[in-house]
Amino acid sequence: MSRDDEYIQKLLSEARSGSQTSMGRLAVIAWERLYPFVLRTTLNHDATEDILQETLLAVVRQITSLRESRRFWPWVHRIAWSKIQDALRRRRRLSSTKTLLSRNRYHGSETKTGGDNLLDAKIREETLQQVSAALEQLSHQHRNVLHFRYYEQLPYAQIASLTQTTPEKVRVQFYRARKILKAHLLACCI
Repeated sequence: MSRDDEYIQKLLSEARSGSQTSMGRLAVIAWERLYPFVLRTTLNHDATEDILQETLLAVVRQITSLRESRRFWPWVHRIAWSKIQDALRRRRRLSSTKTLLSRNRYHGSETKTGGDNLLDAKIREETLQQVSAALEQLSHQHRNVLHFRYYEQLPYAQIASLTQTTPEKVRVQFYRARKILKAHLLACCI
């Protein structure tokens, strides 16, 4: 076992015992080691930092569930890979939503149903653009909470388990996200 491995094992043992200092040092080492791996996959510095933050948060929360301390790095890489996959799924969903909105933008005035007229189609198109722009101004966390609650209609408890937080915090995030979204929408309409 190399000196680096011994040092990691020592930090890991202390972190599992509750040492905040050792956990902090371990997080810094993990961040430095994972950054190139995640960046090569995402090709985006902001996304890489978000993924690393989520990964390290999961590591801190689940450190006691690691059975074999010598399997630390494969375990951390597995968590990071899972977070990368989650981010890619979110990006695909966002991309498909934008595609759908742009399709509606171009074809919205051509499709008339019932009493719709050209003015109604234009109003609908403009409203979708305003909502889309306001959603893009929200933080990633607030967009996720709104998406899970409104589009997927998930209960707070399930959103909490997906975002690895408590239902109370999800309620607060949901309230704040709605309030911020409302403010953005009001600002663009004035």
